[in-house]
Amino acid sequence: MNPDYSRIRQPRSPQWLLALVLSLPLVASALPDDREQPIHIEADRAELDQRRGITTYEGDVRMRQGSMRIEADKVIIHTNEANDVERVEAHGSPAHLQQRRDPERGPMHARADAIDYDVAREQVLLLRNASLEQDGSTMSGNRINYNMLEDLVNITGERDSDSPRVEMVIPPRTRTPAED
Repeated sequence: MNPDYSRIRQPRSPQWLLALVLSLPLVASALPDDREQPIHIEADRAELDQRRGITTYEGDVRMRQGSMRIEADKVIIHTNEANDVERVEAHGSPAHLQQRRDPERGPMHARADAIDYDVAREQVLLLRNASLEQDGSTMSGNRINYNMLEDLVNITGERDSDSPRVEMVIPPRTRTPAED
């Protein structure tokens, strides 16, 4: 199925192409071949601030590179002086991030009102109405900090709400016939 690109308003300057090129090294920790895949971004609008190294995409933003997918109302990409992507912010009701980091495991599905992906540190921060699911395990809370390098997840609830607690669901381990 080919996406319908007719809805996207294309800027008339080479800045649109530059924004796409600046985003190429987006995900450093995905599957090895993800990094070699092109990034595809669809949005209703895009704005590139070259001085600050910030590209903002708004309106039903859909972004993909290999196994990584982001869907949000707004995506902001921060780059450094060398044009390397340092950080990706996604905002929505909710915003979604999906990525397969290991061929032996299922994809990680994240959802929150705000997602802050620190590419260099390989950390994903999920804020407000946050949930994370992988291989049948789910966790939810107000704030989830996922350090992908160390496979470490910290979850906190919302203190001033009716449900200040966090919730986790861990599926039973599947036994092999040799274990029985």
